[in-house]
Amino acid sequence: MLTTRRTCIALLPILYLTLSCSSSWSQDGKASSAVASDPSDHGTFELFSEGKSIGTEKFEIRVHSGQVQAHAEIHLRIDQGGKTVDARTTPELVMDSQLHPLSYTWDQKGLQSSHLTIDFSSTPVHARYKTVNGEDDVRDFKLPKDVVVLDDNVLHHYQLLLDRADLAKAEKQVFQAFVPQEALPGVVTIESAGAGPVTVGGASMNLQHFVLTTELAHINLWVDGQHHLQFVSAPEARFEGVRKP
Repeated sequence: MLTTRRTCIALLPILYLTLSCSSSWSQDGKASSAVASDPSDHGTFELFSEGKSIGTEKFEIRVHSGQVQAHAEIHLRIDQGGKTVDARTTPELVMDSQLHPLSYTWDQKGLQSSHLTIDFSSTPVHARYKTVNGEDDVRDFKLPKDVVVLDDNVLHHYQLLLDRADLAKAEKQVFQAFVPQEALPGVVTIESAGAGPVTVGGASMNLQHFVLTTELAHINLWVDGQHHLQFVSAPEARFEGVRKP
């Protein structure tokens, strides 16, 4: 059974991907796979909301035993109702060599805790959620094998999408996506917006610009000559993520 009701297990919803709540997949213009030979990468993003630093994401993508493992430690500190809320999340995504998801876990620790596990190798995909209210929510999803996992507040997932895309193409590329924290499937597109200088962390850098689009959101992605994500901007959410040198 395919369900589209939001799970809302996140305590600090900074950057929502906000897919449309549609249970049907569009096959038109589906992107072909262009997986990097070695997607290994690591680094740290500093996260900003309304120009104020609110935390960091330290991530690592590595190849191990024929699988690609992507892990991060995300620390967020934001003001809610006049109080500073502190939360730490740890997403862990395991994929095959073509970056098709095999399993995903996500933990949040802080004022409120929540957890999810997803087994993408099962048919249908099996997900177990523990919400911030302590409730258990078990769901099954009919998802394609090559679905792209793009979770809320997890920037290195955009790097994995870029690794899946053919960045030499000028035309729009379409991917089927899934947002685990919101229990939402949908469609995203990515398209080149050219290259040129952009100010990142007070310094001017010459980067290639891509735009990720859903029916409800636009997210700007800038990458360097090695196609490593350097800068993320979501103007509508007043959010930025800047990769540290």
